[in-house]
Parts: sequence; structure tokens; C-alpha cells
Amino acid sequence: MNKKIIAPAIAGVAIIIIVVAALSPAEPEMEENLETLSISYTQTNKDLQAVLDMHNIPMSSPLKLNGLSIVEYCTFFSNEELQNSITYCTSTELLDAKGQFLGNIHMVGAPSNPWYVIGVIQADPITSQLADIKTVYQAMIENAVCNCWDEETPGGFETVSDWIDAAHSHHLEAKRITSKSEISGLGQKSLLLEITTNTEGYMWTFIIPV
Repeated sequence: MNKKIIAPAIAGVAIIIIVVAALSPAEPEMEENLETLSISYTQTNKDLQAVLDMHNIPMSSPLKLNGLSIVEYCTFFSNEELQNSITYCTSTELLDAKGQFLGNIHMVGAPSNPWYVIGVIQADPITSQLADIKTVYQAMIENAVCNCWDEETPGGFETVSDWIDAAHSHHLEAKRITSKSEISGLGQKSLLLEITTNTEGYMWTFIIPV
């Protein structure tokens, strides 16, 4: 799927709206103490862009959305109270090393600070993008949570890669349309990974409360 970077994230937004709309039972709950947040839209997007660029995954500048655009492009949660509380959103587009559209990273919350970082990647039927998925999700974790996976090994997984491999294998073995894996114990956060089988292969959605 080849998308031009000059139109960041609009196509990816449409994809994630469809996928995440069914997340209600397993959605992470909104953090009550928002004052403890330590990341920002601008700096986190810059940091992610720099890290992913080193791995040959170009990331566009963020598209900034608010007002009526939230309803149109940033409806990520079926929980009405949570969704209605979101008043600001940034969305970026990711390309693979060949310049093909890979996915998006979205940040949503209030204008002052994000509450969630959301990554969505469409993989082909043979999941040839698995290495890129691991790179993107590890970068998201290290920049939105902590660079401490090796020390805390949440869920008993020694690396982010191990967790993704296990989730992938479970999805294939279970033969379900959608499977979910939730891990807690990393920086006191609960990380949600969802894999959905679709006509193009597999949609990977990753949600981090920040």
C-alpha cells in the first residue's frame, strides 16, 4: 500500500477507527492523575522520528487535530466518556525502507499533554513487516514509558521482541479474528496489543497510556 507522506496519517486514521472501535472491554482506563505525565506531543514526536529514522522508518511531521476534526479523524475508543474527553490529537505517517506506507503513530489527550500513544501497522498475510513492527513498538515504549524492559521483564518476556513473537504465535494458533495481549508491570503502565485478521493480512494496534 503506497501512501505519500505529504498526506500524513489520514489513511491510517481511517484504519484505526475501524479497528479500535471494538476495544471497549479491554480499553485501558484513563489515568486519574494527569499531572504525573512527563511526555509532550512535540518532544515525543521528535524523539520517535529521530529513533525510527535511524532504523530506516521515515516518520512524517505530525498532523495536529482538534475541534470537529477529533470526531472525524481521532475517534479511537468506543468508551463514550473517554472518547468525549479527548480534545487534541496528533497523527504521523510511517513508511518502510522502500517508501511504502507502513502505519501511523497517534497521540491523543488534552492540548496540554497526551494521555495515550497509539501505534497501528497493517501487515501482509506473511507478516513480512514483523521486524518493523518490533522496531516501532519498542521505540514507542522507550519514549512513552521507559527504557527499562530488560530490568523489569514484564509478563516474563525478556525483550519487547519476545512479547510480540508470543502475541503473533498466539493469534495464529487461536485462529480468531482478533486477539489481545495486555502486559502490566512496566513503568506502572498497562500496555495493550491487539492483532486483527483482515482482508489485507493483519492489523496490529498498540495502545500505551502515558
